[in-house]
Amino acid sequence: MAETTGPLWSDIPLDLAGKILRHLPAHVDRLRFAAVCPQWRAAARRGPLPPSMPMLLLPDSTVYSLPESKPFHFPDCAGYTDVCGNWLVFSCDHGCFLMDPFSNATVTIPALSCDRIRYVGDPAVDEAYIESMEMDALMVEPKSCKLVFCSPHLVAALVLLWGATRIAVCQPGATWWSVSAESQCPHFVDMAFHQGKLYALTGADTLLFAIDISMDHNTGHPWVSQMLQVINNPPLFIPDPLTGLKMTYLVEARGALLVVLRKMQCRYAAGATGLAAFEAVAGEQNEFEVFEANFVQSQWTKVTVLGDDQILFVRRRCSRSVCVSHDEVPGDSIFFLENEDEDLHWSKVASSSCSVYSMKDGKVSTPLPTVSWKRGRCNTPFAAWLFPQN
Repeated sequence: MAETTGPLWSDIPLDLAGKILRHLPAHVDRLRFAAVCPQWRAAARRGPLPPSMPMLLLPDSTVYSLPESKPFHFPDCAGYTDVCGNWLVFSCDHGCFLMDPFSNATVTIPALSCDRIRYVGDPAVDEAYIESMEMDALMVEPKSCKLVFCSPHLVAALVLLWGATRIAVCQPGATWWSVSAESQCPHFVDMAFHQGKLYALTGADTLLFAIDISMDHNTGHPWVSQMLQVINNPPLFIPDPLTGLKMTYLVEARGALLVVLRKMQCRYAAGATGLAAFEAVAGEQNEFEVFEANFVQSQWTKVTVLGDDQILFVRRRCSRSVCVSHDEVPGDSIFFLENEDEDLHWSKVASSSCSVYSMKDGKVSTPLPTVSWKRGRCNTPFAAWLFPQN
């Protein structure tokens, strides 16, 4: 009697396999799906899929593919110094390079060091002033605050240099950065690439500037040719240093440019003095407000609903909006990292964790309750969102 076998997984119609795939929000699950058989791999390549959820990358290179809580490691991930979207940033003696751990693609950029920076100013800026900046810069190494991969032809960075946060730009593969040399440089805290243009946000007064990038006709290198203030309404929130702290994030979301305002309660740290005497408390007491840039009226407009298919993932060094259509992941929410960013009054003792704020009821929950880590130290990477490309 002939032995009968049941249907094979590979016999599932491609249309049905595609529907199954669309209900897998975790990027790692999609990779496992495509590895089952050639037919399922073909289904994974058939058409656009909803964006997969970002990954949480910890300082020790452990990765969590949201919404799962099982850890894994990327090969060749150890040693990264920062994260920029889907790129890991690595530093070496002669420069830096970006690596996409999902495709293994790499891009080289100059090292952010004194000998790799050229100051470029508006023609109205006195040449002697630029020369003095170049001489002063030799006394201090620049510090990268944020890296933005704008396009295959433009990389921008916020650079802390000589008492000011300046904007540096370069082409991938170039050997040096062009840094703006304004005598009165605004104190930028965040930056985003939105609809083909670079925008930068100031700190306490929450002013938005459009950054014009021009190309040098002789060298073909980009440089910052103009900074134009486009949003100038009063501050969104003025924190009381005795009761609260504020942090802002600039996020591009479905054709709109948003600023996310995070308000944190703080407490007195015994034995410390000045501003260091105040530490942010647990993320459960965080509050968020969202504002959209209204370029016609030159003001921020409050947003009360993101949408059930929208999630914001915020971190000062890389924030993004993700569209979701998964029952497993609630929309209209903001994911953030607690006790993590290096430029605020975070507790040096408490562990860091991942939290989510609901725009619907203002409550904070923990999507990965068993996951925590020690915050990064000086010259070590911090935890970050890693955004896979579909």
